[in-house]
Amino acid sequence: GLELKPGEVLGLVGENGSGKSTTMNILGGVHQPDRGNMTLDGAPYAPRGPRDAADHGIAFIHQELNLFRNLTVEENLFIAGFPKLIGGLPFIDRRQVRERARELLAAIDLDIAPGLPLARLSQGERQLVEIAKALGADARIVIFDEPTTSLTARETERLFAQIGRLKARGIGVIY
Repeated sequence: GLELKPGEVLGLVGENGSGKSTTMNILGGVHQPDRGNMTLDGAPYAPRGPRDAADHGIAFIHQELNLFRNLTVEENLFIAGFPKLIGGLPFIDRRQVRERARELLAAIDLDIAPGLPLARLSQGERQLVEIAKALGADARIVIFDEPTTSLTARETERLFAQIGRLKARGIGVIY
């Protein structure tokens, strides 16, 4: 069996076709398992899809990243749910979006303006935005799918530093 504790970093290693991506896709709700069972905090865990997995605190950072290049960094951080001005009404609280985006970017040590277009960021910086997005969603487990494939050596070092920070926060990481 596969077990991940809070603040633990688990590396999945194997040959092509050994099931690494399939395993991560099952955990992230992308695919349904053929058999077996999973538990999360001792309770049965069977996500019906990626949104369900996210609602359970699972963040899946795909190799191709799940960001919108035509939007700003802060818009990407809150695409799943923007803070509202007045409870229930569809008015976005831009001040709160900017403030919270600054907090999330500071948490991952990314010194950029929240209003910056995502298209202006490097691949490594975009990946850090994905990590900030996971923090903003209160992820308990972050799954990385081959995260260093398109990164420079410096960006890879920065990514590993962020994985260390996730671990220190008690967030489980699967790499």
